[in-house]
Amino acid sequence: MQRFIRQTILPKFGDEAQQKLLNSKVLVIGAGGLGCPCLQYLVSCGIGTIGIVDGDIIDISNLQRQILFTTNDIGENKSIIVKEKLKDIHPSTKIDSFPFYIDEKNAIDLISKYNVVVDCTDDFKTRYLINDVCAELSMPLIFGANYQFEGQIAVFKMDDSTINLRDVFPTPPKQAMRCEEAGALGAVLGILGSLQALETIKLITEQKDGLNNEMLYLNLMKYETIKIKISKKMSDVRCPMSGNTIIDLNVEEFIGKINNPMVQLIDVRNEIEIPKVDFECIQIPLPILKENIHLINKEKEIVLFCHIGVRSLEALELLQDEFDFKHVSHLKGGIMKYFSMK
Repeated sequence: MQRFIRQTILPKFGDEAQQKLLNSKVLVIGAGGLGCPCLQYLVSCGIGTIGIVDGDIIDISNLQRQILFTTNDIGENKSIIVKEKLKDIHPSTKIDSFPFYIDEKNAIDLISKYNVVVDCTDDFKTRYLINDVCAELSMPLIFGANYQFEGQIAVFKMDDSTINLRDVFPTPPKQAMRCEEAGALGAVLGILGSLQALETIKLITEQKDGLNNEMLYLNLMKYETIKIKISKKMSDVRCPMSGNTIIDLNVEEFIGKINNPMVQLIDVRNEIEIPKVDFECIQIPLPILKENIHLINKEKEIVLFCHIGVRSLEALELLQDEFDFKHVSHLKGGIMKYFSMK
């Protein structure tokens, strides 16, 4: 136990917690930007058995964020190479390598062999498959996702009292940008993958302060974190990792968009509503937004506003879901918030 002495001397940890780690079996699905740091910390802390599922081949573009790989590994399977690297970190850990993708045919068989699943994947079809199988098997799931500088972490314990991914996001988003399109920064993924490892350790060692019916949102560019309490069939939580991100602008951000030639401001209130604004915009009332979609310049950033922010949010979702607008946001609190700050 000398290897783990620095963590066993921690308060509320000790030899008992360490033994739980040594007896645990964790399946990590995805050995990319999230999976690499997560796997390193899991094997280092003394997880007894780790399974790694990934059918992808290492590419030179992976190396800036997938820190277990080197130039010499290009062209090799990620799962196989990760197993070799992790064995050097802790030779006593049993490591299972599955050099293929998880799918409907193998998911139940794979997941049922472990105690905890960590989702480090980057596509929504796979995320929902993992979630559904874990829910069916009552298998705890550590969820992590990334979009540019943002991230989400959640722990779905899959018992009767806790939620799962479909309770928060009932269906996959219609549009989803992968890192090839959205971009990815290695340090951001490193933090998120480390948090997944931390929540896994908390769960296995039965710490009381792990995420529980909560989702942690992080913006690592601004160092903003929000921990949101979530419940079953929660319909008002949106996923910032999809192409359908709900972007709420505060008043200061909104003011920064005024008079910007690359921004089109749209008032979705009815024409008779007051107060009238004191800046240039176009007015397209929400009820006739669809038939006037040609008035909106898709080449510009679109910023919507209404009286208190309800209709502008509805308009935003309409533009995203039905017309595939990518760069659209709305003023949270509406134009009344704007005038109250002036």
